[in-house]
Amino acid sequence: MHHSKWTSLLFALVVILIVDNVHRATMWESEILNKATSMKYNCAPSNIVSMAATYAVNQTAKSDPMAKPKQNVVLLVGPHKTGSTSIQANLFNWLHNDSHPSKLAPSWAWPSPLEDMMDAGCKDIIDYDEMKKFALIYQWTKAMREDDDKEKRGIKCMFSPNGTQIYSVDQYLAFYEKEFHRQWVDGRGLVTASEALDMIGESKKGSRVLKRVVAQLPWHSNTVPAADGSDSDITAVVAYRSPRSKHLESLWHQCCMDKESFEHYLIHLNDRSWFPTHSLDSLNLANQFLKEGIKTLLIDLAGVLVEGYDVSNVIACDVLGAACTTEKRFMGALDEKPIIANAKNKNHTITLEQMQQIDEVIEEYECNFLTMLGHRSLTILYPSALDKLVEKCEGLGDRDLFGVEALKGKIVKIAKKSASGS
Repeated sequence: MHHSKWTSLLFALVVILIVDNVHRATMWESEILNKATSMKYNCAPSNIVSMAATYAVNQTAKSDPMAKPKQNVVLLVGPHKTGSTSIQANLFNWLHNDSHPSKLAPSWAWPSPLEDMMDAGCKDIIDYDEMKKFALIYQWTKAMREDDDKEKRGIKCMFSPNGTQIYSVDQYLAFYEKEFHRQWVDGRGLVTASEALDMIGESKKGSRVLKRVVAQLPWHSNTVPAADGSDSDITAVVAYRSPRSKHLESLWHQCCMDKESFEHYLIHLNDRSWFPTHSLDSLNLANQFLKEGIKTLLIDLAGVLVEGYDVSNVIACDVLGAACTTEKRFMGALDEKPIIANAKNKNHTITLEQMQQIDEVIEEYECNFLTMLGHRSLTILYPSALDKLVEKCEGLGDRDLFGVEALKGKIVKIAKKSASGS
């Protein structure tokens, strides 16, 4: 009798403790979220909205290697000069090697309609060796972007060598849509990578291009058989590079370092209607995907560097769910070194102080997007520079924020200090 009584009391005490702990945990979580939503710019702290370990769009493969993976579409959208060429080269190789230790090839495809294009009469128009790798996806992005015939003539296989148009834009894109569908119904997820997709950050064409990308995915296709899936199966991966001035410098390397100085490039930013602001603007790019309801993954490259990882391995391990160690190396290939491509450098006369000032104005502009960092469809991997950005923006108080045109003007003003010698 006494034993039963004490057992009942002990059970009641345990229940009370459990309920109390759950209540405390709930109150703690609520308090954190309340603090987050009451912060300046309505931005949640990055440790609440980020995952510094593994994201993996295919969590099933992580928890049960024998389970059939859930298919996803991963869009690697750059922007330019964030390691995109290296990422594409590495992932292309890993996804086309069935015996690679990453074990990505059976579950993921790098869709390319090259063979269909060659069979359709493009053998004399495109260089097979040049286009057989990842470069053909760039042609896909150009076809969605270009409006006038002069620009379209540069798209491989759309025009014959004598200038006759072979395919309309819709016919050309149908090659890609067919290949996306074929790989998907065969049970593979899709990895589509091109830094040219950073055009989605453009104010005029971006939304239209993104809608066109989504419309070509298998579940929107009229191709038979019908494909299962939905837009919730898409993840856009955006890289954030810092220091911000170094990203801007690399854009100069890409386009112009052989024909003009960095100083001249910066001073004449406002004269360039073609200046690719969208290629510098990672946070705006991420925001465009979120506006369309697409899950977005923001990789802070500074944090990747702090951990000593390579970003290609991070995408393979943390996003695609490759078989990796905790150090982001592939099981069975611990000494494999990823390709590093398209690295450029050239000296310039912009001072360290000016570069720091450029960092400051770009970061201040980026405070426009702090609300976005609390978006429920955004995940941040390896937050480091972004953590510092949050702190900086909180310290700005009630200072008015400015847009991209004002940002260009501020950068020009900083660059002119060097020209004037002041």
